[in-house]
Amino acid sequence: GIQHIKDAGIGFQINTTITKRNIEQIPLILDLAIELDAEALHIFMLVPTGRGKEIEEDEIPPEEYERVLNWFYDQREKVPLQLKATCAPHYFRIMRQRAKEEGIKITMETHGFEAMTKGCLGGSGFCFVSHIGEVYPCGFLPALAGDIRKQSFKDVWEQSKVFNDIRDVNKLKGKCGICEYKRVCSGCRARAYAATGDYMAEEPYCVYVPAGGKAV
Repeated sequence: GIQHIKDAGIGFQINTTITKRNIEQIPLILDLAIELDAEALHIFMLVPTGRGKEIEEDEIPPEEYERVLNWFYDQREKVPLQLKATCAPHYFRIMRQRAKEEGIKITMETHGFEAMTKGCLGGSGFCFVSHIGEVYPCGFLPALAGDIRKQSFKDVWEQSKVFNDIRDVNKLKGKCGICEYKRVCSGCRARAYAATGDYMAEEPYCVYVPAGGKAV
């Protein structure tokens, strides 16, 4: 299939969800993406909601999560394609930790678009509208924000309690609430919801212990 796309002159990227089943194959998948001349490799960290709930037992532990994202950061200057970690807000904390260790200032020149964005834009930069008009922060977080059959999208976007909660990092709970990286990470609200039923609870798959310093 990819060869047919290439023959037609169409650019493509490879997406892969990381689980216990394929974690050891991720370097090989990166090599394959390079060999096939893909424009990008996007890795997705499993969110155990919806269909993801069916393979929850395959979710990698937090320590592996951290290791994989550090490895992924190491690859950014070694490969000729764009790399992006999705549903992995911790990456933006790791990126800043590593850049500080290396004495590098994070800019568009050094880190590309990731220098200008944050861990997750669900509910603040985009949202999900279902086929029946229900509005959610993202496709993984089943916290109903509104219904465009009953109100305008503008009203949902601007007035929804769910959206306004998510946009206010000072409402984050647990260690996310005291983390100095909360403005660039904020944790995965969908994972927090899946684990606790509270979308503002702390991210359950983060090993970082906040230092309690000034917010980054």
